[in-house]
Amino acid sequence: MGETKNEPMTTFQNFYQKLKSIRKTSGVIRVATFCVLFGPISNLQAQELPKHEKCIYRSPEGKLFINKDLPLFVKVSTSPDADSENFLLKSSKTAQYSNPMFLDTEGWNTLRSPSAVDSATRKTVYPLQDVIFDMYADGIAPKSKLNFGSSCKYENDEVTFLGGKVALRISGDDEMSGIQDFYYSVNSGSYQSNSNHPLEIEEEGKYEFKYYAVDNVGNAEELHEVNFVIDKSAPVTKHEIDGLKQNNILAPDAKISLVSNDSLSGVKKLFYAIDDKEFKLYRKPIPVALIQNGKGKIAYYAVDQVGNKEEPRFIGTLASANKEASEGDVFDYYIDRSAPEVTFEFDGDFYEGDREYISARTKVKLEATDDKSGVQKILYSYNSFITNETYDEPFNPDGNSPVELSYTAVDYVENTAEEKAHNFYIDRLAPKTNISFDGPVFRNRDTVFVSSKTSLRILGEDKESGLKEISYTLNGEKFSYDKPFSSEKNGANRLEWISVDNVNNKEALQKLVFVVDNEAPSVHYHFSVEPIGEKVVREEQYVIYPSNTKLYIGATDDVTGEESLKYTINGGTPSGKIPVGGFESGNYEIEIMVSDVLGNETAKRIRFAIEN
Repeated sequence: MGETKNEPMTTFQNFYQKLKSIRKTSGVIRVATFCVLFGPISNLQAQELPKHEKCIYRSPEGKLFINKDLPLFVKVSTSPDADSENFLLKSSKTAQYSNPMFLDTEGWNTLRSPSAVDSATRKTVYPLQDVIFDMYADGIAPKSKLNFGSSCKYENDEVTFLGGKVALRISGDDEMSGIQDFYYSVNSGSYQSNSNHPLEIEEEGKYEFKYYAVDNVGNAEELHEVNFVIDKSAPVTKHEIDGLKQNNILAPDAKISLVSNDSLSGVKKLFYAIDDKEFKLYRKPIPVALIQNGKGKIAYYAVDQVGNKEEPRFIGTLASANKEASEGDVFDYYIDRSAPEVTFEFDGDFYEGDREYISARTKVKLEATDDKSGVQKILYSYNSFITNETYDEPFNPDGNSPVELSYTAVDYVENTAEEKAHNFYIDRLAPKTNISFDGPVFRNRDTVFVSSKTSLRILGEDKESGLKEISYTLNGEKFSYDKPFSSEKNGANRLEWISVDNVNNKEALQKLVFVVDNEAPSVHYHFSVEPIGEKVVREEQYVIYPSNTKLYIGATDDVTGEESLKYTINGGTPSGKIPVGGFESGNYEIEIMVSDVLGNETAKRIRFAIEN
């Protein structure tokens, strides 16, 4: 056949191009249409129609039908035998219209001879009448039509789709000689006689069907051409999740969209049923909230324009879906209706009294769990109306007391936990302490002097979480402070102490050196003149001084010094006047009392006598 690139496009090819361009959309049902060709396609110009000879036909009823296009020659014979001698009739008046003669009237025509003669008597029949020979001219071709039988039919944009088993039947009518036969060609194949028997086509595909009818005198009808597609394939429906999902975990507000495709005639309707209820026409996405969690299912199928029905598919758990469904027909899902659970804890120093306290070193730790779609993010804020900070790891809260920390969590299908708030205080300061002395104390410049009777009291204060403990070391020995204490060590003492609050803020180490003075002053005295004698009174030895003598009294203290010096004469009123003089004759007993600044006391008696 040579090159075909430049051959004109055939009607068949035009139809194929039109078929490829069809796209149907109905609601959310999207249909992509394409054509599958069966068998070779040949150029229509190479296909030849059968030849049908024009003829004369006598019907079973004896009627003579003559193709109107045929030339007629009238012959007569004296015998009905076919091989008897016959003679061609000639016309002297209308020779030009005879031999051949053509019939001018469609339908009934006659040859007449005037004045009929009785064949028995050979006499003219009265009343006079013509001898009439009937014949019928047939110059009109029959009319036929194609019937698709009981198959479902759908037409769209001049494309005819047929469904099921297609039994084609060509039927027709001819008003004169009647139909002799029908002829057809499939996909440019050779023409076949149909003989009025159904033509069954079972294979799916596109067909070019040509047919026509021929009557009994050879009149052939003008060729009919019908293009159609046999569609035996059911639509294929898939589901899509509109909304949030994480793998097979769906958000409670998600919706399921059904998308059906049919490659040929297109999707007509899509049906669905929830939990074995009646099937409904699908019009819009199905909220997953209608499905029982873990037990529910959705069955769905589509029907195309020629009645091909898809096998049901299922959305549901493997347990809830049809056990007979093939693998791939079931979508195993879980609807996550639960928000994450969030926990709050402090990592580090923490104290709970009338309030909750943490230190600056303490971190806030947030944890969230979600056993379905999983935790997408944890959000928090403090002292703010908007909780929008993303939590990544434990953190030290900013700001000062008080703190209100709000927190929540979101899973992968946007379930959001109820926002919670935690109130606490941040104690960033260490406690403060000071020393007080209960008892004798003396300060000289930067030195503190106390006695062994002096109690040391460590006073602490913490305005936030409160004081937890005070510990101290006295002369290298460690103690936990719980009450005032004193030291028996005479001389220098080294005291160190530290305080800690309830969130373990520690005070800087405090130090104090103090001196314990346990020794009383020493008393000293002497007379202004030398004694003049001695005597014994009641077994007591007395030194005798003259009346002009004076007594000098003094005291010394190696640490803090003398604080007071008093004396009494013979039990009289105490006096601190020195020197003591103005003595009269007699015996004397002087009681001397000396104390230092810490209250260490010394007492001493002096006995002597005065004589003139």
